[in-house]
Amino acid sequence: MNVQLNEQLKQLALAAQQQPSLTLLRQLALRQLVNGILNSGRLCRPQSGQFLGIYDDIYDEAVQELLLYICQNIDKYNPERGEVMAWVNVLLERRFFKEAIPKIMDKQNMQRMSLSDLDQIAPPESNPCLTDMIKQCIELDSENIFKNEHIENHPRANFQALARRRLLGKSWKEIAAEFDIKLSTVSRFYDRCLNKFSAKIKEYCTDI
Repeated sequence: MNVQLNEQLKQLALAAQQQPSLTLLRQLALRQLVNGILNSGRLCRPQSGQFLGIYDDIYDEAVQELLLYICQNIDKYNPERGEVMAWVNVLLERRFFKEAIPKIMDKQNMQRMSLSDLDQIAPPESNPCLTDMIKQCIELDSENIFKNEHIENHPRANFQALARRRLLGKSWKEIAAEFDIKLSTVSRFYDRCLNKFSAKIKEYCTDI
């Protein structure tokens, strides 16, 4: 099985190298190569067991950068020096995983936007309390942007639904269990939405 996989990946890599950059045939070969790498089950997991709580984030960042590098630098692969997966895993372990560590740790150390951060733009005390305004903004959703932004293949797990539950004080563990989705997937999606919609929410709160 490994021999067959190695040969398949090598042929895809060589096929990509033989096509001019940015051509459809090169992109097709690269897409098949990337899918083959991801589905091979042979991607290494450097420093497994370390970086508790953020390992998956580091690994995902490293793999993403690795695949981008492969697509942009496939001509650097030399079949005479080893199999595709050997080349890929050396890059992942010695370069991209190490480069991903400070990126993710810096993100963790940065102050993430949360609903409570909107206190900075709270209106005078005579206006409705901030939490009520945020709830109103989330519920109103006149353009359906909060409802339409959902976790892939989970339309029920949209930003509006998650924000409602967070505003009610539910934990990520409770929310993840309710939607039957990994806790890390739910919380990362929510953080991305907060960053994406922060300007919209702040604008609504200041306009009231």
